[in-house]
Amino acid sequence: MSDTSLVPTRWQGHRLVREDRPYRRLSRFLKIDIQPDDADVVGLREGLTRGDPVADAFVEWAATDPRRARELFDRVVERGLVAAPDAPEALVRWFAPLESEPEWLDHDAIRLARRVMHRGGAAAGTILTAMALMGGYRSSAAVKPLAMTGALDKMVVRRIAETSRFVLDVIESDGLGRFSPGFESACRVRLMHAMVRRSLKRRDDWDFEAWGMPINQTDMAATQLEFSAIYLSGLMVLGFRFTPEERDAVMHLWRYVGVIMGADDALLAHDYRAGVRQMLIHGLTNPHADDDSRALAKALHELPERLAVGPAQKLLARMLMRYRVCVSRMTLGDEAVDDIGLPPAPEHRLLWGLSAVRFGLETVRTHLPGATPLAEWRGLRLQRRVITELGGGQDVHYVPYADRKAKARMPLRAGRATHPS
Repeated sequence: MSDTSLVPTRWQGHRLVREDRPYRRLSRFLKIDIQPDDADVVGLREGLTRGDPVADAFVEWAATDPRRARELFDRVVERGLVAAPDAPEALVRWFAPLESEPEWLDHDAIRLARRVMHRGGAAAGTILTAMALMGGYRSSAAVKPLAMTGALDKMVVRRIAETSRFVLDVIESDGLGRFSPGFESACRVRLMHAMVRRSLKRRDDWDFEAWGMPINQTDMAATQLEFSAIYLSGLMVLGFRFTPEERDAVMHLWRYVGVIMGADDALLAHDYRAGVRQMLIHGLTNPHADDDSRALAKALHELPERLAVGPAQKLLARMLMRYRVCVSRMTLGDEAVDDIGLPPAPEHRLLWGLSAVRFGLETVRTHLPGATPLAEWRGLRLQRRVITELGGGQDVHYVPYADRKAKARMPLRAGRATHPS
């Protein structure tokens, strides 16, 4: 399928006209009107058939000389194009636009967004797993790259550790500068995606007519929402408070990360309201869950118990699993959670009481001098601890899942173990 091919059957455009009841209520409450011929809707529909041509071209070249390609890529990522005068045109086309920052980039907004995301603490991980990832798994088309590269059940620990490490790299990078850990990790994840895309495109069982391009522009835009608009919305349901400036700053941060990762800026949400609108578009137009979706959801749900050692830890893990299901049902709704096969949790309605308590504490924070910096410091410390425990203290390697056991044709260097705060 080429970039100009017909719309993949995964696109559920008819649901934009006949909205599901929960989406209809939400869109009316937010005063958001979505029509099938809106420019952003058309862009996301067409983005299903487009990949990342710049990174894809480099991966094609790299296949001819993997060892040299690996060395050149690492050199350019860590030291810039000036350190690689012998770089091929494909690598120059990738990094030349990134050597200078876009005119719209606001470093004050980036720094504010980092501090806002520090405040999330342990709740940040809860929302990213119970809402963002679980909600994303509902799309039977979007999960196909994970399913077909062997990353369903057996790779769940490594996959979540990599995602968590990547997010931490981003929010620990002051200003997200060219040679910051967050910038470098975004480039390495982009390369991993291009490698997976090349592999899937060459497979006979990849259904372009049904699923579109593997790791396409629309799914890339949806992924950025998981760390921005969905992340913020979930934390607000749990009682966190953010000012409009803080919400838009987080959107700005992940807009820039998306550009570094090869996403089309025209498809990215530039502010929180646009992010919520895109959440609705993706939720309506994506297909519902299938067996691959449910396998991913099951593996993620059971992750705490898998990591637990001994009876006491097992008991705590089961309590955490129950709590996360409650959060999933509270944020995603029973229909979506039933679709991905998570167990019932009728007590999730009690969480609204805890959210009210947190909202009260957050209100105090906004008025108490020094409380916000303390919340940022404590929240970041908690996130570092959780991610260290999840990764077992090991370096993260952004390598396609199918290459984990065998030596990767083009292995990527590990992410940095420590970062300046």
